Amino acid sequence: MSKPNQGGSHPQNPMTPSDASRIQSHADKTGTNQDFKSRAQSAAAHNTQGSKGGK
Repeated sequence: MSKPNQGGSHPQNPMTPSDASRIQSHADKTGTNQDFKSRAQSAAAHNTQGSKGGK
């Protein structure tokens, strides 16, 4: 049995801008996970930048 990914450099399901947008929308509607919104946006930007050959 394999261990779940715990913050490695290559997550199995990387955050996408669409995922981050969905999380942000839900957080705004429900008032929950406010601190997670910025982390989701940051992860999506990082993953998108990496896929375009960025830094």
